[in-house]
Amino acid sequence: MRLRAALFLLVLMVPVLSACETAPPATTFPELTFRHKQPIRLAVGSIEIYNEFRMPFAPPNVEHKMPVAPGPAAERWGQDVLQAAGGPDKLVMVITDASVTETPLKRKKGLEGAFTNEQTERYDGRIAVRLEIRTALNKRRAVAEAFATRSTTIPEDASLNDRETLWYGLTEKLLDDFDTAVRPQVSAHLGDFLR
Repeated sequence: MRLRAALFLLVLMVPVLSACETAPPATTFPELTFRHKQPIRLAVGSIEIYNEFRMPFAPPNVEHKMPVAPGPAAERWGQDVLQAAGGPDKLVMVITDASVTETPLKRKKGLEGAFTNEQTERYDGRIAVRLEIRTALNKRRAVAEAFATRSTTIPEDASLNDRETLWYGLTEKLLDDFDTAVRPQVSAHLGDFLR
């Protein structure tokens, strides 16, 4: 009798257990570095990096969900690319914007919408940085500013791993764009300090 009851319970549990789905393994991303970029050597004795951007942790912003947010990536860019070549002044790098926002996109309705894999969200990223040469008494001697923006969309059938991969790529490309944008500004406004 006990065997029959155990078999009955087993038969009832099989559909319940088969409905449980294991989560896909989390995607791991390589460390995002910028050591491969040409260094920017400046006649300063030290470099300070400040991230003034504060994540709102609320929609439409999504930086807090990203595997590598633009703010920390910009800090890493400063650590890897900016170099102090010696001098009495200091370089202060201030990150003023490092946002990524999500915007829902319009979707087709009806039969056409049912058979179309559409882009459902757009992600807009922005990096803005100010580079200041300051004296030992904290007086500004020169300032250069640069920013970069980049957008991308994601399809409705994207998994969480797909979304995180897209976010990682967005940050990487956004910082590449920033690197391209900041160099002419450094030459134009901090040229006297370049070494």
